[in-house]
Amino acid sequence: MTPAAVGRPVASGEGRRLRVVHCVGFYFPDSTGGTEVYVRDLVSALSQHSIDGTIVAATDGTYDRYTWTGVEVVRYPIDAPEIQRVSDRDVRKRRTMFQEIVEATKPDLFHLHSWTSGAGLRHLRQVARMDIPCVVTMHVPSAICMRGTMLLNDKRPCDGRIDDRRCAQCWALDRGLPAPAAYLVSQLPRWDVTDSVISRLSQRAATLLSARAAAATKARQLRSMATLSERIVAPSEWVRAALAENAIAPEKVVVSGQSASAEFSERKQRPLQGVDRRQIVIGFLGRLERYKGADMLVRALAELPTDLPVLLRIAGVGQDARFTRRMEEAARKDSRIQLMGLVEHEKVPEFLADIDVLAVPSRYMETGPIVVQEARALGIPVMGADLGGISERVHHGVDGWLLPFDDPGPWAEAIRVAATDRAEVARLSSNMRRTRSIDDVASDMAKLYREIMAGRPQSAGSQP
Repeated sequence: MTPAAVGRPVASGEGRRLRVVHCVGFYFPDSTGGTEVYVRDLVSALSQHSIDGTIVAATDGTYDRYTWTGVEVVRYPIDAPEIQRVSDRDVRKRRTMFQEIVEATKPDLFHLHSWTSGAGLRHLRQVARMDIPCVVTMHVPSAICMRGTMLLNDKRPCDGRIDDRRCAQCWALDRGLPAPAAYLVSQLPRWDVTDSVISRLSQRAATLLSARAAAATKARQLRSMATLSERIVAPSEWVRAALAENAIAPEKVVVSGQSASAEFSERKQRPLQGVDRRQIVIGFLGRLERYKGADMLVRALAELPTDLPVLLRIAGVGQDARFTRRMEEAARKDSRIQLMGLVEHEKVPEFLADIDVLAVPSRYMETGPIVVQEARALGIPVMGADLGGISERVHHGVDGWLLPFDDPGPWAEAIRVAATDRAEVARLSSNMRRTRSIDDVASDMAKLYREIMAGRPQSAGSQP
């Protein structure tokens, strides 16, 4: 954890157990991603620091309560923040269903890990009104970027500064408008989509015409996050820098990177697998969506000779039917491409153990991703897009390759080298060492929680 958050003594509350509510937009056993894995591992590791946790997560279904890996999980319906459960003339005593769920856990702190309609700003506001100190971890760029990618005009990394004209133009381009039309959208007034005239237009037209207003709203919401939370946790340095661009006070921000799950610490790094086999195996593990970039690997492979001894294993599923069909068609035409489907997280170590290189060709600024840390723990070199958190975790020519996110040519060359130079892959593998554990993450958060509690009056947030 960076010194940015250090400033108060940590003695207060040191001798008692704390209870933290962790809030996410999804959770196990639903289809999950890196955020949910992080939360699961963090809550488990925090128990060694005398910190207990309850996970509350949104669901498309109804209220539910169960235990997952020994931790209590409460699922609430999406509209829980709107459901009034306590009637009282005193407005301060009224509670929504969501507030009642949080209050029932008797938390010392509330930690928000999502920025979605199911777990986001309205939930943060309701907990803050209950005088419970709040922490937010920015696992994804959506709190800053309207596109969710942090790529300015889809061409280069953005500094993250929310400017209503610039953001409106970039967002309009992402919606398929030609450059001149996108520029015109950015010059329009800050029309509100709820305006009586604008609202009578088609939904798409109304949304485009109100792009500047939407960008201004994004900036206000980010400022609200900073006001309502005691700290904002940035998993990567680029997140800290983007928050600074938006005038978020540096003392509000803590940089704490992610880590591979605890089970990876029990697995020994292994030398290059398959030295005697004919093909080198390059693996992709992620959602089959454009922003994750699996098609970049397919395009790169198409530039290489068909007799190159390489096998591309693509694991994941997605909701973009057209993208999935393109991937399936590519696999039918090229026997070197294997689509593995969904790999549940408990099977990830097995998947990684049977590849030689991990490819992470993301087309957006990752805050991690955790899969890079998992590969590092197993000594698997990474081919990664030269963006965001990937570029902070992979060192080009030392333990992997950093390659352009928008050009298949360098990816093709890296694949060629991996397939023809086993000694080079083995060298990169030997340099890929684990640098962070889930215990390190838990230590960061335990220190942060206790520091926050130390700065509050003894009675506030404390439970007997």
